[in-house]
Amino acid sequence: MPDITLTIDGVEVTVPQGTGVVEAAMEAGIEIPVFCHHPKLPPVGMCRMCLVEVGTPKMDPATKQPVLDENGKPVIAMMPRLQTACTTPVSNGMVVKANTAEVEFARKGVLEMLLTSHPLDCPVCIKGGECPLQNLTMGYGPAVTRFDYEDKVHFEKPIPLGPLIDLDRERCILCARCVRFEDEIAGDSVLGFANRGRAWMIQSKSNPPFNSKFSGNTVDICPVGALMNSEFRFAGRVWEVKPVPTICPHCPVGCNMTLDMRYRDIKRVQPRVNEWVNEIWICDRGRFGFHFVTSEKRLTKPMVRRGGELVETSWQEALEDIAQRLHDITARHGGNAVGGLAGGRLANEDLYLFQKLFRDLLQSPNVDSRNGTLDEPEHDDLAYAFGLGSGTDLGKLGKGTTVLVVGADPEEEAPVYLLRVRGIKRQGGELIVVNGRPTKLDASATRTVRYQYGYEAHFVLGLLSAVLAGGLENKQFVGSRTKNLDTLRAALQPFGVDRVAEQTGIAADVFQAIAQSVAGAENLVIVYGREAFAAGTPVLQALGNLALITGHVGKPGNGVLPIVRYNNSRGALDMGVRPGKGPGYTNIVTEGMTARQMIQAAGNGKLQALYVAGLDPVGANPQARAALEKVGLLIVQDLFLTPTAQLADYVLPAASFAERDGTYTNAERRVQRFRAGRNNLDESRPDWQIFAAVGRALAAMVTAPAMAVAAAAPAKQTGKRQVTAKPVVEAHPWNYRSTDDVNAEIVQQVAIYRGASYAKLKSSNGTWGRGGVDDPVFYDGTSYANTEGFGVQWPTLAEQQNVVFDLVFSQPAAPQRRDGELLLVAAPRLYDGGTLMENADRLSFWVAQPYVGIAREDAERLGVASGDRLRLSSAVGSLELFAKVDGLVGPGTLVVPDLAEIPLGQVQTGVLTPVRVEKVGG
Repeated sequence: MPDITLTIDGVEVTVPQGTGVVEAAMEAGIEIPVFCHHPKLPPVGMCRMCLVEVGTPKMDPATKQPVLDENGKPVIAMMPRLQTACTTPVSNGMVVKANTAEVEFARKGVLEMLLTSHPLDCPVCIKGGECPLQNLTMGYGPAVTRFDYEDKVHFEKPIPLGPLIDLDRERCILCARCVRFEDEIAGDSVLGFANRGRAWMIQSKSNPPFNSKFSGNTVDICPVGALMNSEFRFAGRVWEVKPVPTICPHCPVGCNMTLDMRYRDIKRVQPRVNEWVNEIWICDRGRFGFHFVTSEKRLTKPMVRRGGELVETSWQEALEDIAQRLHDITARHGGNAVGGLAGGRLANEDLYLFQKLFRDLLQSPNVDSRNGTLDEPEHDDLAYAFGLGSGTDLGKLGKGTTVLVVGADPEEEAPVYLLRVRGIKRQGGELIVVNGRPTKLDASATRTVRYQYGYEAHFVLGLLSAVLAGGLENKQFVGSRTKNLDTLRAALQPFGVDRVAEQTGIAADVFQAIAQSVAGAENLVIVYGREAFAAGTPVLQALGNLALITGHVGKPGNGVLPIVRYNNSRGALDMGVRPGKGPGYTNIVTEGMTARQMIQAAGNGKLQALYVAGLDPVGANPQARAALEKVGLLIVQDLFLTPTAQLADYVLPAASFAERDGTYTNAERRVQRFRAGRNNLDESRPDWQIFAAVGRALAAMVTAPAMAVAAAAPAKQTGKRQVTAKPVVEAHPWNYRSTDDVNAEIVQQVAIYRGASYAKLKSSNGTWGRGGVDDPVFYDGTSYANTEGFGVQWPTLAEQQNVVFDLVFSQPAAPQRRDGELLLVAAPRLYDGGTLMENADRLSFWVAQPYVGIAREDAERLGVASGDRLRLSSAVGSLELFAKVDGLVGPGTLVVPDLAEIPLGQVQTGVLTPVRVEKVGG
């Protein structure tokens, strides 16, 4: 669409068609004050603060051309009344007057009205110092009021809107920003208006109250102090805190945040704007889930097992003993006798040094980033090959884009992706949600498809068959960038549309309609989550093939988006913390054991030592306890004394994300830096420092004998020079002074991270133009400008135009179960009650009570009612839970929330576990 040129207060400005007058004025450097308007929300014109004079060229009815004055310029016909600038779109030749006497009079009137019952409590108001009402009153309001103080309306205050947010109804100016955010952005219709006139107020409409995972954002966008973070209220003033840039440690979105610090205390967490990642939003777990940092249960000193008990020791003793014992084990049994597990919550710098410690010094290929449970998911390589193309901004996708969500629940796994995907639909895109059970995203979907658990791969293979049968493949791309299409066609013969429709109960025309939408889209984003991972290689390869044959890879706005489990699970794979690949997905000579194999080897004596960092195999699967009790040396490095740590020979206290620097890589492969907000807790240390210290001690042991041999070797005469034999082993200094040194080595050694140096991460910052992140009219008190950079997204393999891909196929297997058995499914939960929710008392309100969801028809067949206690028994064990008869659960399936309190490992035998169900006690 052509751009529009208009004049605002004598300044000519050109903006895109569809721009509002408020935003156009920002482009011209002119401020039009607003309250109800927000650039992330559709305009409504409720507060009237943005009233301006507007005129447009007078048109000749006969010629349909502008009427010109004696100077040849268009005659401007001013509108008879002031117009709301937020709801008025620009047009060619428009003239706007934003600072006339009439406009100023109107603004004073609006502010005088808003302040009639507003309390004069700025000195104690939570919004003081970042309050738009305060600022605009000073800039545009009247000096005195004509209203009687005794006539002010008073309410009981504050009242809790929910467990996290308080409301001061006297401060509320009824702009509806909070209501509109929840309705339009979050998709949670949980707030609304009650009463009329001066008793008009905001109230919660949901039960439980304010039932939204994004409630904290309403505090940010509230232009006054009406909505309050219940934890920050009276905890400090905004000018007392120092914002420290960080990245959320809870999920793979990688939301940019700040820790608002007062000395060592985290007073609150605020969003830090990054349009590429989280825009200006964060979820409530990210906002309120920081209290584990200050938990009294944190480990503070190294410990060693003596006489069967863990006792405190010094760092020097612990590190020297660990290094010596690892050295002795590898010298006696070889590198394959030791293994390491490092979780996806660790930073890239930690993970790189961890795998280097094992591969270079211990000569062990046994590293993994999983817990070793029986249902452990596949490592995701699709994003390396076919991830979203570099330069993708989900916030800018809309019309022409299809989003296919398979086996994912974004609200529970990565909440801000729910907002981003809803945004694509809101901007004209198509959203297709395919799951085994209902999720919140269904309400926003263009099309919802429900498969039977165990038939995830069958569905995607049927979709592939529909694309190929309809001739919808991108023939040019397939011909030049893929091979083995005929082999794939042959493998798909048993998975034709009609056959899969019969197996899954999904109509054939649904497959054909989705195939047309996917293949015909200008942009295709395939989102898959924990349940798709759990379905294994067949479904992941099928999704990769779908992206390939439709040509939706290697370019912005196209590719796969895997919702991996932890905040840095992608970084763990990038750094090579896995048995089959090295850093940067490079091939390695010897493939090591998986996490599950290591735990099994620990139990049968083949593994003599196991080093666990940031993972809890025993907590995830109590059956691992017996194996780890037998291992000769168990080292655990963590924040808390986890069930695995309780078995350890050495326990090393790690620093939290708030106490160190580093980088995380989010699900979209964007590398982002975070900073330390406080000093280490007591004697805890950053993980990278601990690995480096162990490495230095080991390197000294490896190098010293070699140096001694070299010193004793006879010198050779070569002319007048003596040449001494070189040591057999080169020195490994491991002298990393800071994460800067580790990052420099990563950039040098890991090809895909060549563009992710700290300097380049820092230089990726900036603003988003007027009306953007640096504009106090819109954003004062909303979020912090990004001074740490927007991050760097490393390129996928598909972006290399000379790479040709194999179309591979894996045969799926239908779930096997005996008569009467039901399939047990673990449903992800954002509020899981795990260790990173320690001390988050207000969030504990949202942690579900343990239960097992059962379909009505299965409940009737088994004589089960809600509240009955059920025993679920599998081939490996049993588990007892209270029943919840749930109409949203499909027949033949049991759904259990994946909570820390529920030991699912006691019964799980794999991805989908067949279990027998019996009532306990009647």
